[in-house]
Amino acid sequence: MNFLPKINAFEFTTIAFVIGIILCDDLTPAEQNSVGNFFMLVGQVLSTNASQQQVINNYNKTSSSSNTHIVGDETGIDSIKKAVNIINENLSKY
Repeated sequence: MNFLPKINAFEFTTIAFVIGIILCDDLTPAEQNSVGNFFMLVGQVLSTNASQQQVINNYNKTSSSSNTHIVGDETGIDSIKKAVNIINENLSKY
């Protein structure tokens, strides 16, 4: 995810806001709650992984990440657009 340092905090927050509004469009309150809890869990997994990696890096006195194998070739905006399209396609099935 080499795109993250290239997006300022305002843009990053705006993207999250727009995705949230798009997802609310055709969902019932119960479905919104379910999807919201899903994304909260995704966030918790990312946060837990990052904090453990920080502990390991501090212990080893390094700043490199063992997660570099996850980085893809796509630009950030294209990745987000693809993710939103996939989410919309899956939601339209219901």
